[in-house]
Amino acid sequence: MFNNMTLSDSAQQEGGLPSSVLFIVGLVVATVCLFLAMSLVEFQPTDQPLVTLVASNLEQSGVENPVTAVLLNFRSYDTLLEVAVLLIVALAVMPSGLQDAQQPFITVSKPRERSLVLEAFLRWLLPAIVVTSGYLLWTGASLPGGAFQAGALLAGAGILLLLAGHHSFNFNAPTARLLLVIGLAMFLLVGAGVILSSGIALAYPVAMSGILILVIEVAATLTIAAVLVLLFCALQIEPLGPQPNLGDKEKHL
Repeated sequence: MFNNMTLSDSAQQEGGLPSSVLFIVGLVVATVCLFLAMSLVEFQPTDQPLVTLVASNLEQSGVENPVTAVLLNFRSYDTLLEVAVLLIVALAVMPSGLQDAQQPFITVSKPRERSLVLEAFLRWLLPAIVVTSGYLLWTGASLPGGAFQAGALLAGAGILLLLAGHHSFNFNAPTARLLLVIGLAMFLLVGAGVILSSGIALAYPVAMSGILILVIEVAATLTIAAVLVLLFCALQIEPLGPQPNLGDKEKHL
């Protein structure tokens, strides 16, 4: 009996849950999963007024993809605020100091440790990522895709460059700051420009709506990619890319 009490006390001290609690949690999870499965099986499609409304006005949006039409035409104000939120996040994690403002945006140098397999892999992968990103941007007018998907994929290419160790990004450079604001600036510029023809901000003329949406998406893609790479650089535990040689300092210490 003493041994059983000792084992149970040690199990509780190690953070283990009693078997009865685990059984109840498992039963609740299984019940919820069963309820969701039954809901999906018994679900019957119904007429949705919003879907009908979007479909009836799709020709006037300038694009064939209803998702793109909603995001960048029918409710473009919401998307404008989303891009503004991305810029606010970028400003919140922006590196402090202006001492590197004169340095280029992308610095290339030889890393201390090289990964030959990763370098050879990236020679084939990075061009494919850039082309696929452009394809997603272009096809977003008629098929699933668009600025957010293309920007996320393009940001992945930048992160792979950082992981390879040959490149480092300086977000205090003027080019980097231009990339961070170009999405919101182009959105506002187009929104203000269409007031001259329609009298309402972001109410695109039907004849030019497709071109204006494409211009906004190109600028938003660059901003989304830059913000995501900036977040990766700001949240990483150890700095990536070429590092200075600290051997002399360690010897003096």
